[in-house]
Amino acid sequence: MRAIATVKDLEAVVGRRLLPPLLKSITELDGHCRAFAELSSLGFLALVDADGRDRAAAVGGPPGFASITSATTVELALPDGLGAPHAASGAALLLLIPGVRETLRINGRLTAKEDGKVVLDVEEAFLHCAKCVIRSQLWTPAASEAPAPAPSSGDGPLAGREFLGLLARSPFAVIASRDASGAADLSPKGDPPGFIRVLDDRTIAIPDRPGNQRTDTFHNIVERPDVTVLAIVPGESRALEMSGTATVTDDRDLLASMQVKGKQPHAALLVRVARADLLHQEALTASDPWNPARPPADLDRLDLRRAWVDHVKQNKQSGLAAALVRKAANASLTDAGLRLDYKRNLY
Repeated sequence: MRAIATVKDLEAVVGRRLLPPLLKSITELDGHCRAFAELSSLGFLALVDADGRDRAAAVGGPPGFASITSATTVELALPDGLGAPHAASGAALLLLIPGVRETLRINGRLTAKEDGKVVLDVEEAFLHCAKCVIRSQLWTPAASEAPAPAPSSGDGPLAGREFLGLLARSPFAVIASRDASGAADLSPKGDPPGFIRVLDDRTIAIPDRPGNQRTDTFHNIVERPDVTVLAIVPGESRALEMSGTATVTDDRDLLASMQVKGKQPHAALLVRVARADLLHQEALTASDPWNPARPPADLDRLDLRRAWVDHVKQNKQSGLAAALVRKAANASLTDAGLRLDYKRNLY
């Protein structure tokens, strides 16, 4: 399969990065971010552990488990078994609110505290669009268990029946990547169960559906191919953590096989898996996100459409084009545009 190895070739396939999505990024956490964090009970964290290994894990607990301690710092406890982070390593935090489609992504540098917690020094924060959550039906537990595929005859990391079974049931995953400078990103992906395609006992393929139009993961992979993928199944307490090296492909036959509702992705992520671990994720239980009796979050505190506009206006990028986008930002137009986008461009 053709591997896309340069930014020029990548943008010829997935398009250039557009200014409006990039302007939704801010460098300090405002009141919208604080309200989101205080309602969030589940998240995912990407970090580099003390052994230099890229990791991804679920984090969570009572609402507000990730505490915004200042405009540029977030404090939270590391899950058991994850190990101490590499000093001042790039890290990324993805926060979710059960029942809410949008997510909050916070990227920065992670340092450990003496009390066992860690502090994320914020370099970037932005709201992520709802498409992957809608496609995955994340907040609806699986109605029935998909049959586990037959185990591979090979001896690769994905040969086990349990691994293949979880991937067949999983509608949601996060992909951790870093750029050449070590800055981390954690991107959510969602689709009907089984969307993570197992090509052989060492290789998976993940379709790239329409999203926030930033293509951060793809640009990172062009610079640095190491990735970690964490796949989950709503209502289950174990997740499959897979680490390896990735490439981007626009292989025609592969993309055609990934069609949903008559639409195929522009590209797919190929991951050559070096290690796979099926791990208990305490946060998936502690946050209790799929319990129908769980008290609903006070969503009146959130105004996500207003947040997008405020974040664009707070963005400090210079230039005439950026100034014009900030001037034109409007909550009503943003709301109408997002609704139309979710309806027409889900796939």
